[in-house]
Amino acid sequence: MADEHRVAGHLGVTADEYDRAIRAFIPGYDRMIATVVHWLDGHVPSGGLVVDLGAGTGGLSMAILDALPDVRVQLVDVDPTMLDVAAMRCSAHAGRYELRRARYDDPLPRCDAVVASFSLHHVATHAEKRELYRAIHTALEPAGLVVVADALAYPDGPVRRRMIDDLVAHMERNGITAREAEAHLAQWAKEDFYVSLPDELSLIAEAGFPRPDCFWRDGEVAVYGAFKSG
Repeated sequence: MADEHRVAGHLGVTADEYDRAIRAFIPGYDRMIATVVHWLDGHVPSGGLVVDLGAGTGGLSMAILDALPDVRVQLVDVDPTMLDVAAMRCSAHAGRYELRRARYDDPLPRCDAVVASFSLHHVATHAEKRELYRAIHTALEPAGLVVVADALAYPDGPVRRRMIDDLVAHMERNGITAREAEAHLAQWAKEDFYVSLPDELSLIAEAGFPRPDCFWRDGEVAVYGAFKSG
């Protein structure tokens, strides 16, 4: 699986600046998070467990804990700095969350849902990601689901170019110059593995999920996933 990945080095910010920075980089970030929570609502039973893979500073986990007061969350990340920040953020929900330092290829607990926000693009190959989705499928309860928020793009072509142009324009509106934006994109390209939406849905299907689908999209950014039972 992908090597240990630290958000601070990836975005050039410290952990406590991440929440502010991510909104400058990612269009529709709050809508994206809300969409993930929406798909969990009503489908995770009382006392059920949600596993947040690559939880980072805990933004998604906190949104889940706030919105769904009867569920538990396990925050999984390789970076102890991120987990420390996540613990402080989620402290009001003591007893309903746990922190786990682990990699994507470490065993998953039995759970009712697996979520991820801007983390699975660190899985470096189709084969590795397919195996991760298989592990998720195995870990899920029969009525469980996986919901992923991430950037998705073709490797080239006019659709990709338009999405990149829109992304750069969003950064410019948030105080990042076009040159800085292009530099960020070039740096991320060295570390990240983005695929198209059709390819991502195919990988989920190949892992055993019967009906993967896209739940929301804004340019490169999408929320997608599947129910184990279809």
